[in-house]
Amino acid sequence: MLHGFFKKLKITEEELQTEIANNAYISEHKKGDVLIKENEYIKVLKIVIKGRVRVFQESEDRQILIYYLNDIETCTLLLSACFQDCKSTVKAIVEDQTTILNIPVRHVKDWSFKYKSWHDFTMNTFSESYNVLMSSYTELAFNGLKERVLIYIMEEANEQNHCTISMSHQRLANEFGTTRVVISRLLKQLEKENLLKLGQKQVQVIR
Repeated sequence: MLHGFFKKLKITEEELQTEIANNAYISEHKKGDVLIKENEYIKVLKIVIKGRVRVFQESEDRQILIYYLNDIETCTLLLSACFQDCKSTVKAIVEDQTTILNIPVRHVKDWSFKYKSWHDFTMNTFSESYNVLMSSYTELAFNGLKERVLIYIMEEANEQNHCTISMSHQRLANEFGTTRVVISRLLKQLEKENLLKLGQKQVQVIR
């Protein structure tokens, strides 16, 4: 499994491969498992080897999606905390069966200075996160909530390679930090516009 990880990240330094093999460990997680809790000090950097993880913030009874982590990705906020020795500001929950590579934080910073491939991984993670942030800002600035909900559903359908996806109104409300009533009203509008077809905890994209 580590061989595939090394290949995807182009980790060619034998010394780094050995350090990862000796100091990191792999864990398996099922849907619903909490990987990261808010306001806890970060002890390990978690990299998704395979699976999907939802990263979000919670305030009272509402949630707002930050992003999803997929194969060979890690949380930028978690990575940043490794360098600054601070508490997590987000929560992360497993969406599907997921395999995680856990690396103790004491190694994360050192490897960035010692090994070019690890430095590149760190910089690329920050860069990709910035691009996601700018994309989200653009959507927020130029698209209304209805348009953003439609874009999100279409992207989820593409991700799952299926025009019908399992998605409750409450789940969508959590993704956008709003209420179920607001989401239900917007979905009905989109259905009237023949863009979506609503079912029991399902949404179909009309192509």
